[in-house]
Amino acid sequence: MDIDQKILIIIAVIGWLGNIIQFIINRINQNKEKIIDRKYEAYSAFMKKTDEIMNKIRNDPLMIFNTFNVFFQEILNKELEEINNTLIKFNEKLLEFTKNAIEPLMIIRNELNNLLLICSNELRDKIKMYNTLITDYNNEFQKCLNIIAPNDANSIIREFQTLNDEILELMRKEIGNKKGRKK
Repeated sequence: MDIDQKILIIIAVIGWLGNIIQFIINRINQNKEKIIDRKYEAYSAFMKKTDEIMNKIRNDPLMIFNTFNVFFQEILNKELEEINNTLIKFNEKLLEFTKNAIEPLMIIRNELNNLLLICSNELRDKIKMYNTLITDYNNEFQKCLNIIAPNDANSIIREFQTLNDEILELMRKEIGNKKGRKK
């Protein structure tokens, strides 16, 4: 084998190694992009659902008290049998209100649990805080129903919004975009 053949073999081996390395790097980058795309889709779906649900939660917190006042006035102006029917209607309305107020939070909690599978440790901590807020909100709501008086549910709703914003920023950071991503 002369020197020209050896140089040709060395160039061929280097070319092959270069192609193999380039292939490996491309695969790594493709896998990273797939992970980012999956996170983006999951995070986008979560944020859309959260916005929809938070709009339901933001209903006037005094609605329950207005409902109570209407039924209370009916109770004062009616006979005993009508009072019992009014109390039954009030109880049904209260149960419906409770279900409508708490159900969206349970949906958010399920969505958050799904995000725990793909998120970073930093985002995981925020999601756990969000779950804690959901529990606190449910507890405050229950206290509110127990005493039928205003409480600090509005402050908890503000905490939800703040934490929601923080989670959104971390999601954007994880997918590598501070202003949102367009497809």
